[in-house]
Amino acid sequence: MLDFYQKRKLRAIMNSRITQGVLVVVACFMLWNVLERYTIASSMSERREVVEQEAAALQARKDSLEAEVQYLRDDRGIEAEMRRQFDIALPGEEVVVILEDDSVIEVQPLSTTTQEARGWWPW
Repeated sequence: MLDFYQKRKLRAIMNSRITQGVLVVVACFMLWNVLERYTIASSMSERREVVEQEAAALQARKDSLEAEVQYLRDDRGIEAEMRRQFDIALPGEEVVVILEDDSVIEVQPLSTTTQEARGWWPW
């Protein structure tokens, strides 16, 4: 008989408005925390993707700079860079300067009929 009365008392406590209200408040608090953690996790995921893209761009820049440094360590690369920046030539070499004409060349079309003159039909 004692077990029956204990179960009845437990049911009465669980079905009371105060207990149900406390459980609803606790459930709402837990839901709020879960949603907050979810938004933080999603924003961190987005930030991580941006940082990974920046890291990939920096790695590509590092690789290109290392290739340029390797090129400039060679005598041929140093000579090419000196020629490019300072317009120097070795003894016996001549420099050729190409000047463009100021005259404008007009290009005439092969046929004078255009799509608008013919109409919308293709023939």
